[in-house]
Amino acid sequence: MTQEPPTVAKPRKPRVALMGEFSAGKSTLANLLLGQDSSPVQVTATQLPPVWYRQGAPEAQRITIDGASAPLPMDDWSQVQPDDTRMISVGLEADILHACDLIDMPGTADPNMAPDFWSRFLPEVDLAIWCTPANQAWRQSEAALWEQVPPLLWTKSLLLVTRIDQMQTERDRARVMARVRGEAGALFRDVLPISLTGALAGRDDQEVLAATGAAALVEFLCHALEGLDTPYPRNAASANSARPKSQPVPAAASAVRPGRVVPRRITRSKSRGHHEGSENRPA
Repeated sequence: MTQEPPTVAKPRKPRVALMGEFSAGKSTLANLLLGQDSSPVQVTATQLPPVWYRQGAPEAQRITIDGASAPLPMDDWSQVQPDDTRMISVGLEADILHACDLIDMPGTADPNMAPDFWSRFLPEVDLAIWCTPANQAWRQSEAALWEQVPPLLWTKSLLLVTRIDQMQTERDRARVMARVRGEAGALFRDVLPISLTGALAGRDDQEVLAATGAAALVEFLCHALEGLDTPYPRNAASANSARPKSQPVPAAASAVRPGRVVPRRITRSKSRGHHEGSENRPA
């Protein structure tokens, strides 16, 4: 009797969630990584569900709670209601989207967020970048929510201290970073400072990208994406929450070519199951 070959799961790109409280810099970070001067639509954060960016021809679709989809104009999402929309799926041509999908999440203080929001979305996230503004970095409300995340996700994720340029002196910046690393360092793979507005304004200047912290952010992503061959397991309760030691620069990271938006194009090794240009729509 001939046995059917085992079903092999289709490789998919890692999914990087941009998270944090309202007005922490998530959308500006998305613009920087995607090479956009501004978001496709200017609406307040509490009016939108998660926005899922993938590589492809420019298009937008509203995905309802029951999984149905309907086309949206790229420049107007003002009629989208978060109570009946699971996400907005957006196709864009951007270097980073060759390596991963980006999910711009609503602010964690969003009153429109459904109670089961986290349980629905966290299983689809492979890595998170949590944005916290330097002038009120790592508040108790942020810590309380992050501690609900599966510990294995802690070992892959980044705490990004935004608005670091608003600290008046270098001593103030160092004090903020020392406190945040002391309080939250064990809950993330790394903690980095960044001036998002400065990086966005000077994204074609390598020196500016280095000075604002954008180059360090891309270096982190090069390391982190190289290790995301498969999604984290659904049963993550037993994961070791210890912060991983830094690894040597992966070959794929050191071989990437320069990009317009970031100092180096973020990519992953094709030998690890990523096929550039393949279709990777949200599940």
